[in-house]
Amino acid sequence: MNQRTVRTFSIDKIADFKQYLFAWSQQFETLVWLDSNNYKQAYSSFDCALAVEEFTAIKTDYQHAFEKLKEYQTITKDYIFGYISYDVKNDVEQMNSNNLDELDFADLYFFQPQKLIFIKGTQVEFHYLKMVDDEIEADFKEIKQGLQPTTKTTKSTLEIKLRIPKEQYYTKVAKVIEHIKRGDIYEANYCQEFYAENTTIDPFEVYAHLNDISTPPFGAFLKMDAHYVLSASPERYLKKEEDKGNLSTH
Repeated sequence: MNQRTVRTFSIDKIADFKQYLFAWSQQFETLVWLDSNNYKQAYSSFDCALAVEEFTAIKTDYQHAFEKLKEYQTITKDYIFGYISYDVKNDVEQMNSNNLDELDFADLYFFQPQKLIFIKGTQVEFHYLKMVDDEIEADFKEIKQGLQPTTKTTKSTLEIKLRIPKEQYYTKVAKVIEHIKRGDIYEANYCQEFYAENTTIDPFEVYAHLNDISTPPFGAFLKMDAHYVLSASPERYLKKEEDKGNLSTH
């Protein structure tokens, strides 16, 4: 990708550097952090990746979402990071969603980062757009200094609530099982929301703790202005590289 300058550095204490890198990322309004937690897997391209600072982006609802994404990707011709929500199904199937939504995430969002950093073994690769490639050396030195995360630890008690009452949830699960027995469907992923109100957490601190206790092979953290996604996923859904595809779970 000729619009990026690539610099590679060797690191002795790569685990420490990774912690410093995540702490350093907190200053940016937009970022995606992907971490395999050193999980050995056949189809990995890197151990860890950090993408920060929007250069271009696409944010849209589900209507014609895939067409818009394809157009954006064709024009960008670069790395893009983001997410596709479940509600994008409404663009390809005759379906709709009527669930309560108090999070207000866009149905689809991807961005082209100005700065992209990969950790591969003991090597760290900086892939910066040429417009900011003069900052590589300074950023590398700043990260190595081991900046402390700007966490805001709170001791407030969280009251976790269920969006669907327990007995009502069990009743709906029983209906799903009946549909499976009749052959209407063969699989269902029936979820519900757990939420807390009138409380404050530090997303970086919570993610770091979640990642430490679960060490998932597909850990991910997204910051998009005031929106955050904290993920400790045990599975890869789909990977396509050139003309090869891989569908797998762990």
